[in-house]
Amino acid sequence: MMKLKQSLLCAALAAGALVAGQAVAAPLSLSNADFETGDLSGWSTLGSVFATPSTSVTTFDSTNWSIFAAGTTMAQLNSNGATLATIESTLGIVSGTLNALNTNPNGGGITNGAALYRSFTAQAGDSISFAWDYVARDYIPFNDPSFAILIGPDSSIDVLATINGLGQAVGTSGHSGWQTYSKTFATTGDYTLAFVTTNDKDTVLDSALFIDATAGSCNPTCPPPINKVPEPGVLALTGFAALNAFALRRRIRKA
Repeated sequence: MMKLKQSLLCAALAAGALVAGQAVAAPLSLSNADFETGDLSGWSTLGSVFATPSTSVTTFDSTNWSIFAAGTTMAQLNSNGATLATIESTLGIVSGTLNALNTNPNGGGITNGAALYRSFTAQAGDSISFAWDYVARDYIPFNDPSFAILIGPDSSIDVLATINGLGQAVGTSGHSGWQTYSKTFATTGDYTLAFVTTNDKDTVLDSALFIDATAGSCNPTCPPPINKVPEPGVLALTGFAALNAFALRRRIRKA
């Protein structure tokens, strides 16, 4: 009986040590993550990016989507004002990386777009979470992909939404409704998070991407996903991170 108690005690202690040794996910506090300052303070931008109250987006065929912020303000990116080359070089991404995830069945190539980004330090076990909402002003055969890009020790690129490709494919004049992007960091280090939305094939009928700390609402009611989310094209960037982390930190700090 004594041996049984000792065995149980040892097992309990071992389990406790295992739990104590694991990183427990904790939300990372980033300043102005909800844009309730009414501006983009704490963030950097490329192209057409601004803080906006609840607003609406009208597509090429006069479909109107109303997008409501969770609070009073959210960020809006319209895919113009910065070339693809500028976006990739500023973020420290190898040229062609984003086009590799622009899997348009009709063929194409990203032309221009906009980016919202910021740098921060995370500890192993920290987590981040943002809500996003994508509206396609354009139509098939255009694709206009949007991305969430994390650069650092745990780098990745997620395709959030497209018209006719990876991520949530919304279709002609489509709307994703509010969705969630979240990451838990396995490795302590310096990171940069970027949200990007782009044009494919042309430079008109911009895609719109909204970012907020938590999901707002829509009118008409936020549509259900057309395909599984995320089944995004997620590009694990181990080699990319090793090649570009130093250059990225230098670029961001100079900005």
